[in-house]
Amino acid sequence: MTGLAVAMDVVAAGFFAGFLLLVARGETVPGGEGGRSVAMFLIAVSLALLSVSLWSIP
Repeated sequence: MTGLAVAMDVVAAGFFAGFLLLVARGETVPGGEGGRSVAMFLIAVSLALLSVSLWSIP
């Protein structure tokens, strides 16, 4: 289970890096994609929180 937790943390870090990239670029976003950066942040947080319980399973 530790491998799964590590994989989830790596994916969460990737989503968070994507979020930071979108925020840092600061480009105007087309009308249909206004929530993309927020969605990426929420996915990163949820994956990180879900992996916390996997770290305690042997």
